[in-house]
Amino acid sequence: MPRVTKCRRVCAEPDYKVFKSESAYSQEMILCVEELESIRLVDFEGLEQGEAAKRMGISRGTFQRILYEARHKVAQALVLGASIIIEGGNYSVSSSACNTSKRCKCCRFHKEC
Repeated sequence: MPRVTKCRRVCAEPDYKVFKSESAYSQEMILCVEELESIRLVDFEGLEQGEAAKRMGISRGTFQRILYEARHKVAQALVLGASIIIEGGNYSVSSSACNTSKRCKCCRFHKEC
């Protein structure tokens, strides 16, 4: 019997949820919120996968699977000219700032941004 999926911690709901292709008849790729968060933490924030996994409250292996799936979807959308829709997933929005040494580049819990 499979284990219950852990809820993944994300910093905030994404501001932008739809990226449309120029093609009127393009496919749509669904990117889960936690997949976007994994890309944000590693590719935008520059964190190592272990540190990013801690921030999301999941194991490094789970984080790596989420990240690889997210990168595959984004690459597929770019190559095929598909639109990207960000929705759904198994996540909870953080109610407090990360308790790590490295803060997000634009954290909603600090007004310095």
